[in-house]
Amino acid sequence: MKNIFKTKILIPSDVQLFIKKNILYVKGSKGTIALDINFFNNKKDLFYSSFFRLFQKAIVGVSLAFVVRLLFVGVGFRVESLDKDFIKLKLGFSHFVSIKIPKNVEVFSPKKTLLVLKSVNNQILKEFCSKITSFKSPDAYKGKGILYKNQVVLLKEGKKK
Repeated sequence: MKNIFKTKILIPSDVQLFIKKNILYVKGSKGTIALDINFFNNKKDLFYSSFFRLFQKAIVGVSLAFVVRLLFVGVGFRVESLDKDFIKLKLGFSHFVSIKIPKNVEVFSPKKTLLVLKSVNNQILKEFCSKITSFKSPDAYKGKGILYKNQVVLLKEGKKK
């Protein structure tokens, strides 16, 4: 395992760091992320590496932002409408599925079968994507469902006569 205390973090010129009441704020061109320092000070050596990784992700997020693309594979699986606060999905049920969009996640749909999600905070973005994919996870036999852009589904072999 690499010693994280010997590695250097390169901070871009447009990223600003400041501390208020034991909270580290990382501010960049795309937004701001707050990291609680006290949580990691109370814990010992185990959490220093996780704080280091969260700090790295915060710097990348505020300078570039994280993007996730979701594909809707299958007949009738599509994004029905996008509002400011809700996504309306058609997933093969008898009803539409409405999902509330978190306040710091941007969502847009260039096609009916593609959903692009963008956020500064990687953790919130991944949680929201996993919530969306949990409604229709990929089928093991046909490959239908909601998949990440480069996700490969290994299909099982069906019945043989």
